[in-house]
Amino acid sequence: MERILVANRGEIAIRIMRAARQMGRETVSVYAGDDASSLHVGYANQACELPGNGAAAYLDAQALVDVARSTGCTAVHPGYGFLSENADFARLCSAEGIRFIGPAPELLDLFGSKVRALELAREAGVPVMPGTSEPTSLEAARAFAQEHGAVMLKAMAGGGGRGMRAVRDIAELDEAFERCRSEAQQAFGNGDLYVEKLLLDARHIEVQVVGDGSGHAIHLWERDCTVQRRHQKLLEIAPSPVLDGTLREKILDAALRLASHVNYDNIGTFEFLVSGDGFWFMEANPRLQVEHTVTEEITGVDLVQAQICLASGQSLADLGLQAPPAPKGFAIQARVNLEELSDDGSTVPRAGLLRAFAPPSGPGIRVDTYGYAGYQSSHRYDSLIAKVIARGHDFPAAASALSGALREFHIDGVPTNTPLLRAILEHPAFLGNDYSTSFIGDHMAALREAMAGQSSLLPPGTSDTGHQDKQAHQGDAEPLPADYNPADAVHAPMEGMIVSVDLSPGDPVRQGEPLMVIEAMKMEQSVRAPHSGIVRSIAVATGDVIREQAILAIVESTDTGASAADSPASGLFSEEEQGWGDEVEEIQRRLRMAQEMGGPDKVGKQTAKGKLTARERVEAMADSGSFIEVGALTGFAEYGEDGELTHVKPANFIGGTARVDGRKVTLGVDDFTLRASSGDAAIHGKQIFLENYAREMRLPVVRLLDGASGGGSVKMALENGFHYVPHNPGWDAVVENLSLAPVIAAAVGPAVGLGAARLAMSHLAIMVRGIGQAFTAGPPVVKGSTGEDLSLEELGGTHIHTDSGVVERMVDSEQEAFEVIRAFLSYLPTNVDGLPPIQDCVDPVDRRDEFLLKAIPRNSRKPYDIGAILESIFDQGSVFTYAEYGGSTVTALARLNGHPVGVLATNPLKGVTMSVEGAQAATRLVDLCETFHLPIVSLTDQGGVSIGSAAERRGTIRHGVRALSAIYQARAPQAELILRRIYGVGGAGIVNRHRAAPSWSWPSGSWGSLPSRGGIEAAFSAQLNQAENREQEMERLSQEMEKIASPFRTAEKFGVQNLIDPRQSRLLLCDWVEDAYRRLPQLLGRPAFGTRP
Repeated sequence: MERILVANRGEIAIRIMRAARQMGRETVSVYAGDDASSLHVGYANQACELPGNGAAAYLDAQALVDVARSTGCTAVHPGYGFLSENADFARLCSAEGIRFIGPAPELLDLFGSKVRALELAREAGVPVMPGTSEPTSLEAARAFAQEHGAVMLKAMAGGGGRGMRAVRDIAELDEAFERCRSEAQQAFGNGDLYVEKLLLDARHIEVQVVGDGSGHAIHLWERDCTVQRRHQKLLEIAPSPVLDGTLREKILDAALRLASHVNYDNIGTFEFLVSGDGFWFMEANPRLQVEHTVTEEITGVDLVQAQICLASGQSLADLGLQAPPAPKGFAIQARVNLEELSDDGSTVPRAGLLRAFAPPSGPGIRVDTYGYAGYQSSHRYDSLIAKVIARGHDFPAAASALSGALREFHIDGVPTNTPLLRAILEHPAFLGNDYSTSFIGDHMAALREAMAGQSSLLPPGTSDTGHQDKQAHQGDAEPLPADYNPADAVHAPMEGMIVSVDLSPGDPVRQGEPLMVIEAMKMEQSVRAPHSGIVRSIAVATGDVIREQAILAIVESTDTGASAADSPASGLFSEEEQGWGDEVEEIQRRLRMAQEMGGPDKVGKQTAKGKLTARERVEAMADSGSFIEVGALTGFAEYGEDGELTHVKPANFIGGTARVDGRKVTLGVDDFTLRASSGDAAIHGKQIFLENYAREMRLPVVRLLDGASGGGSVKMALENGFHYVPHNPGWDAVVENLSLAPVIAAAVGPAVGLGAARLAMSHLAIMVRGIGQAFTAGPPVVKGSTGEDLSLEELGGTHIHTDSGVVERMVDSEQEAFEVIRAFLSYLPTNVDGLPPIQDCVDPVDRRDEFLLKAIPRNSRKPYDIGAILESIFDQGSVFTYAEYGGSTVTALARLNGHPVGVLATNPLKGVTMSVEGAQAATRLVDLCETFHLPIVSLTDQGGVSIGSAAERRGTIRHGVRALSAIYQARAPQAELILRRIYGVGGAGIVNRHRAAPSWSWPSGSWGSLPSRGGIEAAFSAQLNQAENREQEMERLSQEMEKIASPFRTAEKFGVQNLIDPRQSRLLLCDWVEDAYRRLPQLLGRPAFGTRP
């Protein structure tokens, strides 16, 4: 019998165990040391204690896997929360041969990053709220808030309202950011945040989706989760009573579009904000939701059992879920939490002994809980104690049934939120469908009034207290000064644990300033000074568990009657500050020195050579005003005898971040006017930091190279007094960046030594004719070593590198180089975690260019215009030549209906076989496409790898099979149009023919192991030698071969997939590219092997 480890606690663990038991499966429960009395422990066939206490125990992935192994479990169900969305945990289970009941790790990675999920939605054409697209710093969040107004801070990994804050006033941003970061780190192990525009008065709608990984997914209708407090749901309704049919269909369609786009498997929820007729994708939760119950009630589908079946390999058809079942009536869930509503409207989590616990029952009522009389709840865990679900034939009937059930729910010993839930359910605005996410705050006064007039149905002999006397919450304080004034005491607003103490005895404090932070139920709350004064005593320490109303600190008041704003802390902070104007002026003075670069003489020499200066290059390359310099004050300072600065010679490298056509990049520019960019005028830390920053933030890298790029010099050795062991600054990041983000380098001057290496370490290398060169060592060193007396141009100019394979593109000016960089970036994602950018396309998908019908001459010896063919098939104006050195091998980037793709083709004017240079170009393109997830299209006319003694001497076959290996290793989708020849090893491997990749042949296609003429002579040499007339026999054999050479014969045997009218090519490829882009989200992330230069 199969055993399932339930890696969770509380009511959801019990829910999973019941579902598994009904399917005939055994279960194993786990529990933390301080959670042994939780009801879920005894529901399983076997229970195992985890090391540690609190939530951390349930987050110990290795411990959970160890339990699964030791108890013979073949599957793990993570429930919700804890490790339910942790891709590393799913991979760990898989590595141990344990089935993870949930989506694949790749989907958990994708949707675990809220930012990547938003990028996916944009790619799929689903509207999203404006927000940041990467882990966001406090400074970036502040800038976003200044532009957009009210914002929402959100944890990049996680959900459930934790690590989330609405910030309506930018003055509150700093503290809210720190609290979100800390909560996210504690709850999810990841403190990264992102920020979105806050949509006020919205509705929160989520769609339940079920998929089997085949690309087929269905919805099980939507849930309305609008009624919330502190971004945590209180009531969930299925279906939504407020959506009209048209808007509902749009939202359901958007959810299915996203799910199908990634071949979603198992169950998940796609969440949207709705306002008026508009909706915006918010996030996806690839797991079971707390509120799954209401979907089960209206559809009859057991979602937990569906999860188990799908994880076992069953399809939607096997489950009878080819289409959504019709919803029956309405269902509403109320989350019953152990908490109390404070006077200011906030909620205070509570914990303690449940002296009585009697859930409601009756027709149409369901209760999922782990509570029982005698249970001691703990502040270490979530305050949710029960979920009460009610069904009704319509929305008012369901609301009435749920309100009545909550009236019957008797819990004594700890306060709950049932009075608030009942007040909401009975409020006219709620029943009239007039509610938003701010409903509770908007109607708090009326809700309080309704709560005050409530009565409950209680067992005989009990009173309507709802919880124990508050005095029981008070604990003994730490030793305090004997003479303290009780009015100066700061009391704990709730039970919990001290997370941090921000001040010490003797510190001055202003009214409202944070003193310490309390954590309760995984949420954090600041304790603020009730008045201005001096901290006389701190009665607690970090890690202490405290009770409500315990004394935390003594703040001796220094108020004199003036308000905190008028006279903070009675003059403690009222001194007139001098400010930092002098230092700011010094910063400006040093910046002016940096702008001088190498001085007027050196700058004049630079411009005399027809070259832009480094700072002019920054202005020309970056979007106007977008460059943010790093290390602008870095340089070699000179001080006078009085110690005052006299001059700063800036370092010979300018670096920072910039935007290129709106996209953030790192931009590094050599300054040749300062010692030709050699190491003796360099401060390598700038260059190293920029490469590392690009690696950390996964930003594209743009290098404008002019000189030694910080490489060593003889002068450095003389100045240092010793010869140092050479090292390449930041080379680890330089290498790794090739596998993370686009890297472009341009030789806008002589790139020598390290500069030449940095040019080659790129995905696209560009050289400007006349001013750009590249060589490992300059002319003086070459003359001393080889005796060659060469100029810069003779040693490494464009005529040298036209076919060397070092430089992909030659351009005539620096401005053209910048345009090529912009164009190249437009085809690629910002990094390997994103999809290539899809552009709007005005070129009709079904465009049939009549030219294509005659594009390939019937005479196979006549060449054709490959450029014209490319323009006829791909989006007009989208073909971007990649490597110019490939000989007959054409490499390019292009678009199909706006979707970027890589292109392999042949230029018959330069031959039809693969040379060393052609193999290198093909390898480079395929590796580029594999790294950045571009589908690959081959317009095949491949006569094989070049032959002859010259080809053999160069080892062409080695380069050829390396290119073929790149093609076979690539996971990117591939498609092929056969234009003419497929011969030999090269033709056979120009696409991976072992994959189910579409291959369409034009009528001009021909193929075989060898070309007919040479092949006949090789195969029939003995027969030809014995023939009376060799030429006649040769002709006869040729005619025999010609009879079977028709592509129709091959098509009859499915040797070729399809013969097509060439004019259909664009339509077929545009249809295929849609399939290819649906597959790409599962391929996101860095390539399986490091990208090579």
